[in-house]
Amino acid sequence: MSCVCGVDTGSFRTPSHVAWCNPDKKYFYLDQYIPSAGIPLPVPPPHWPEPAYIGIDAPQGLPLKGEKMRLADREAGVPTKTLPRDREELAGWKLYKGLIEAGVEIFWSVYRNGMADIPGLESNRAAGTTVFETYPRYVIKRLWPELKIPSKSKEPFLYSTEVYRLIRQYGFNCPGLLRPSIDQVDSMLCALAAYSFQTSGELPSGTVGRPPFADKRASVLREGLIVAP
Repeated sequence: MSCVCGVDTGSFRTPSHVAWCNPDKKYFYLDQYIPSAGIPLPVPPPHWPEPAYIGIDAPQGLPLKGEKMRLADREAGVPTKTLPRDREELAGWKLYKGLIEAGVEIFWSVYRNGMADIPGLESNRAAGTTVFETYPRYVIKRLWPELKIPSKSKEPFLYSTEVYRLIRQYGFNCPGLLRPSIDQVDSMLCALAAYSFQTSGELPSGTVGRPPFADKRASVLREGLIVAP
């Protein structure tokens, strides 16, 4: 079978939620892992192959020098409106620090170690996996533009149940899952972005931002693409 994957990132100290997806039979297997610089990507469950695409909800890089915000963040409407300029500033960052730190390190580790392709960077011909950034709320807007998205903070149960209902109407399911959490639903949305990438064979039409480049002096990627259907 083929396989794609979506990750709702936590931090290097808290679990990230993972939705493994069989795109042929359109079902999810839910899991968790705690990412690190040494193990940035989730390990497939038993009897599952390496994923062709992994969509990760976390910023892959920092803005261009002199900028405070990436073009992709502006176009996708992400909550991380301002990002640090470099790793030194990130060390003292407060808002979304854990998420930003994890995203920057995950993607830098993938790039530095040649673990997978990252859209916009030079292709690693030996890699069988493409890792990209996505954003669940933007995926919702692309797939169901008519939906008034419930607030995660004020209506968490409504958010998770309504979005999961739409995911099932879209043709995907998670056997045995009755009351999904917000994190589980968001990981499934990241997997749907990966499914869209796989089926299109190229960057889906909802992709926004600037291609990333490696700032080797700062040991970070800068800018980056947010991928959505």
